[in-house]
Amino acid sequence: MAQVLERIKSLAGKKAMASGIPAPSFIARIAVAAVLTAVALIVKMPTAAKIAVLILSVLVAGFDLIIEAVEAVMKKDFFAAPVILFVVVLGSLILGFFSDAAVAVILYQLCMAVLRYVQARTKSSALELVKGEDTDRAARVKELVNSEGAGETELASVIGRSVSIVLKAAVVFAVIYAIVVPFTGPTFRSSIHRALMILAVCTPLSVLASMPLTAIVGQCFAARQGVVFNKARNMEDTAHAETAVFDQAGIFSEEAPKLLAVRSDKVDKETMMDFAAHALYYSEQPVAKAVSDAYDQEYRLDMISDFAEIPGSGVTVKLGGNPVVIASADYLLSRGVRIPQEQEAGQVFYLVVAGRYVGKIILSASRNEAVRDLTDAMRDVGLRRCVLLTEDGAETSQKVGEAFHFDEVHGECDLERKLKLISDMVSDAENHVLYVYSNGFEAHSEANVDMRVSKKAKFADVSVDPERVTNLPFAVQICKRMGQVQAENAIFAFLIKALLIFLAINGKCTLWFALFLDSAAAIATVLNAIRVTKDSLFANLRRSE
Repeated sequence: MAQVLERIKSLAGKKAMASGIPAPSFIARIAVAAVLTAVALIVKMPTAAKIAVLILSVLVAGFDLIIEAVEAVMKKDFFAAPVILFVVVLGSLILGFFSDAAVAVILYQLCMAVLRYVQARTKSSALELVKGEDTDRAARVKELVNSEGAGETELASVIGRSVSIVLKAAVVFAVIYAIVVPFTGPTFRSSIHRALMILAVCTPLSVLASMPLTAIVGQCFAARQGVVFNKARNMEDTAHAETAVFDQAGIFSEEAPKLLAVRSDKVDKETMMDFAAHALYYSEQPVAKAVSDAYDQEYRLDMISDFAEIPGSGVTVKLGGNPVVIASADYLLSRGVRIPQEQEAGQVFYLVVAGRYVGKIILSASRNEAVRDLTDAMRDVGLRRCVLLTEDGAETSQKVGEAFHFDEVHGECDLERKLKLISDMVSDAENHVLYVYSNGFEAHSEANVDMRVSKKAKFADVSVDPERVTNLPFAVQICKRMGQVQAENAIFAFLIKALLIFLAINGKCTLWFALFLDSAAAIATVLNAIRVTKDSLFANLRRSE
């Protein structure tokens, strides 16, 4: 049965071509239906013949709608738009409103064809926004917007559920209206016809038509700024965010610092490196990677025992049974270890063996001055606070936090502590959290949105081009604009529906006019979706193209 229905629909030419232009067979049958209707209305003929021609016009123009209604009923979706439309048109024909029904079906089909064309063109225009961007990014965005469920948002789901409730309520109201109103003036025929118009107007078409496309336009516009959202719902969560949590490494400083120097007046450089490399062998901290990259000797793992991380500050370990510490000045001084206090340009870690200072390791500590104003810009677009997570010691972390204007700083953080802090922030039901990081990990944090500063982000919700991380505030603005335009479109469509219901109740509206204006409202909302990209609607934020 399903295959037969699909075959009939294909013959109807309902499916638009890739460009959105209707198939020739669809255009032909609508033209035939229009001619039949014109003949019935203009040419003098017996009433029976006129009725027959108008009914034939309805069948030619709308037999695919009948098929769609049958499919919906088979799926037990009794409130689907095709079912409602079928009931409304059939009811109009039974009541004797033949010309109204014929013109309504033709105009509805034409408006739907225009709507499909506008939707296709809007989607194509959205993809044009990323056409000149990085090839891999453009391909990724195209894949995302063409995937099933692309553009689905929670707002659309809420509105869809609301419209469904309204439609069911409208059915009850229409039945009561059709029965009660004739006792106050209009005939049963007129009251039933008005009730049918109320049903037609209460379908969700115009309210929901633009929702996915508005989200797709937003996704493509954000991708043009170097920020790729995997889903439209990630954009909604970003728009609602109150807290942005940033990792320092790879965003505000180098992702992997380099070893600049090894200094000791106790041992030679080779011995110093040997101690440092073995002591840091099991560490996950940036200092360990810097030393490992510079060490080219064989490791003697049998020497290493009792290894322990000092989160953000270094390690403790035993090498050949001797206690060894590699740590920051803050950590060592807090434990009474005497170390030289010379000023160095970079991060400094001190090697202490058996409680005595041996030497120091100096790492690069360059700050990314390009993101100096990033936190201020994030607050400008509505985030309440910006939090820094870093593996550095308390004093160094505080200096970085002050330099980049953070509201809150957490130093000495390993991955476990970072995830715990994020979890604690998210536990506040009112607090939507963005987690922005550079180093990848094989999971998703408990943040509402994970943003990875990398061209590829397997587990993150958003990938941010490292060279365009300063566009993050603008991307947040795009997310907010997307939601605003969706809400504007929904309100506009609801107002049109309210107007049409008022006119129908007062007998000032025909079925064809109601369907035409409701469909025109759907087209208008789709055209309005492109307003997400209008720069004049955004705050004056600096962007890197």
